[in-house]
Amino acid sequence: MARQVVRAAFRSGAELEALLKQLKLRCSPDEYQDYARGIAAAVDAIGANLTDKAIAAHPELHSEIEDSIAKRGRFI
Repeated sequence: MARQVVRAAFRSGAELEALLKQLKLRCSPDEYQDYARGIAAAVDAIGANLTDKAIAAHPELHSEIEDSIAKRGRFI
């Protein structure tokens, strides 16, 4: 279950990062900055409330995640 939580958290972060690119193209600089702050807060909350908790409960995931990212560029 912890792996699924981490995967979902990473997918969510990736989708929000991709959204930033679109927002930068289509929004005014002020609107973009407002969205960027909100997205940064959301990504931080995902990390603190999902990813960090899952890894704290299952520390062995840390090396598994790092290895997967090093080999594939993402956690699968």
